[in-house]
Amino acid sequence: MMPLGLGIYRALTQALTPLAPAWLGRRAKAGKEEATRLGERFGITDMTRPKGTLVWLHGASVGEADLALNLMQAMQAARDDLHFLITTGTRTSADMVARRLGKNAVHQYLPLDLPLAVTRFMAHWHPDLGVLMESELWPNLILTAKAHGTPLALANARMNEHSLQRWKSAPFSAATLIRAFDWIGAADRGTRAGLMKLSNQTYETIGNLKFSMPAPTADKTTLSRLQAAIKDRPVWLALSTHEGEDKTVLRAHQQILQSHPNALLVLVPRHPERADKIITLCDQAGLATTRHSTGAALNDTTHVYLGDSIGEMGLWLRLGTPAFIGGSLLPTLSGHNPLEAARLNVPVLCGLYCASFQEIYETLIRAEGARPVKTGAAMARAVLDLWDNPDKAKAMSTAANTIAHDQANAPMQATLAALMPLIRGGE
Repeated sequence: MMPLGLGIYRALTQALTPLAPAWLGRRAKAGKEEATRLGERFGITDMTRPKGTLVWLHGASVGEADLALNLMQAMQAARDDLHFLITTGTRTSADMVARRLGKNAVHQYLPLDLPLAVTRFMAHWHPDLGVLMESELWPNLILTAKAHGTPLALANARMNEHSLQRWKSAPFSAATLIRAFDWIGAADRGTRAGLMKLSNQTYETIGNLKFSMPAPTADKTTLSRLQAAIKDRPVWLALSTHEGEDKTVLRAHQQILQSHPNALLVLVPRHPERADKIITLCDQAGLATTRHSTGAALNDTTHVYLGDSIGEMGLWLRLGTPAFIGGSLLPTLSGHNPLEAARLNVPVLCGLYCASFQEIYETLIRAEGARPVKTGAAMARAVLDLWDNPDKAKAMSTAANTIAHDQANAPMQATLAALMPLIRGGE
């Protein structure tokens, strides 16, 4: 019998279904949805299901979709007869996936968690395995998949304390959803303990799959062009910043400019659509800005180079040091992945709010491979300290790189070992 909470949720989503087209239309006008693909949000598509065994991998946004693509490559290497359906929830992640799909794979937007939409989706694609990444617990989607007999897995499961507390308020609903998965691989001990309490079942701590991801690459032509324009200027990075963090970063850069007038900040917002707002902040701070997406040349008068693009983290990380990893300065945020920087020997700075990667940051900070900063002044001091003390910066980057590579293969190997036998129909 369905728990009361899930029954109420299903009834509410059913009642809200008539309002969904207007809501999606407004999002499309705001550039948050692809107007020509809104049908996919209702489980409607003109794309034919590939013949043979189909594995469905879902990553909500860029980070999770990147994981899904790497997992797809590993599964493809293990079984070359597999076909893949990759779903995402945002335009930016869809753009990134489109560039990396390769053969035997198609992309769709995940349908809204409406009963009819997810029923259409499952009836059309009928996957032989569904793998959701990290914390994607959509009730209607999960229960409909199980009703269709699709084996389900939750890979790289990550839930911070706030998420776990929210699910504890609906324990029977949480237990039903968690038990619907045929396998769950926890990324950290905290997530494992929380899931076990919610479901009264045993799970494994597999480790974070982000340890298994390769260092991000960079387009050589673009990298050479930017390096030639930068010359010998000192450069630091602020990556994956959120609204509310940019002012702090810009204040830090103003302080850095007092002692290094030719310093350059490469500022990369988590959401490129915020670029216009950031440019306004730069103008207010008296900082000349060059915007990457326009193709405008970076010159000696540029104070801030705005990396308003998706999928170029490898480029930014090769331009300067250290790197402040955003999503960590405000209590409403929970941090972003520091391992990309660590793999490329870039010292890491972070705020105090890193719950989504808590164990990784704690390990990095203990090993002096990352340094927490609370304010713009502290951020500026940390940057200047590492510039003035290259031996300290080298030791910091070496420590971070060592941690990033210590268990690089284990999480992926363990995940593959668990997923491959789940594929319906066997190998």
